Amino acid sequence: MAELDYALLADYARVDADGTLTAVGAHRTVIAVPRLPAQQVLAAAGRLWMGRWEPAAWLELSARTPEGDVGTISAWEVSPGLEQQDASGPVSACFAVAVVAPLSSTGPHALVLSVNDAVVAELPFGVVVEV
Repeated sequence: MAELDYALLADYARVDADGTLTAVGAHRTVIAVPRLPAQQVLAAAGRLWMGRWEPAAWLELSARTPEGDVGTISAWEVSPGLEQQDASGPVSACFAVAVVAPLSSTGPHALVLSVNDAVVAELPFGVVVEV
């Protein structure tokens, strides 16, 4: 069964063909905007541990805002890369997804990550208006 090793919020993230995860602006905690409403590109990234012959894991990203919960905003499958075919024991599978987050209020927000329909991480951030 897929198990989350870690997840992070970043300005930009990608997974290369060899399974390498690159994240820029990782662990962002505050988004400052000149006015509301606004939009912000955010990336969620991380790594899963999986059994080598396990089926692909189903990931979903939703959001929590001061106005309430937002349903699924992105969904995708993650499998270990071909570079790990000869590995023994659990193998890793990195993921990265970017979303455009509409921001309509200040205060606490979070991207919520689910793996195979179970919430496994919340990636919190605050929204402030620059003065």
